[in-house]
Amino acid sequence: MVGPDMCGKTQIAKELSVRLSVPYFKASSEHSSFLSMDDKNELFLSQLRHADPRVLDLLKQTGYGVIFDRGFPCEWVYSSVFHRKTDEKFLVHMDKQWASLGAKIIFCRRSSYTGIIDDLDSRIQQETLQKLDDHYEKYLHEITACDYMKLNVDDENLDREVSDIISFLG
Repeated sequence: MVGPDMCGKTQIAKELSVRLSVPYFKASSEHSSFLSMDDKNELFLSQLRHADPRVLDLLKQTGYGVIFDRGFPCEWVYSSVFHRKTDEKFLVHMDKQWASLGAKIIFCRRSSYTGIIDDLDSRIQQETLQKLDDHYEKYLHEITACDYMKLNVDDENLDREVSDIISFLG
């Protein structure tokens, strides 16, 4: 589950987890890592380089599945928008690895971010949210090898959103 802040990713991912009986995961370090606008903060980049390959191996070797609330595409998007250092080559490599496992990306988005302000960081307002949305579009169209779905969340109808995702997943 990826997308700009305030698109309901967490609520959707948790409900999807319940309906599919697939574990849900959200990194507790999320806000201090890839959501950070601090150039010196490389926590998510370190996690990407060192932890993600192990998580990938765990899933590959055990056959387990998990619903991630944010992940590697977010590092590319947020580092691009906030002009932070990242490792684009490694991100592309990890994307290919995830694609080889059949990973699916659900891109939650709104038609408009007018009047929306992030609930945890008031610096993230409609202009930034739109830039994030635009960069997710770019990631999906130019970088990812994973199957993806664009999920419009304007109506904030959790039943419809989850049903659409389940249909996409087959």
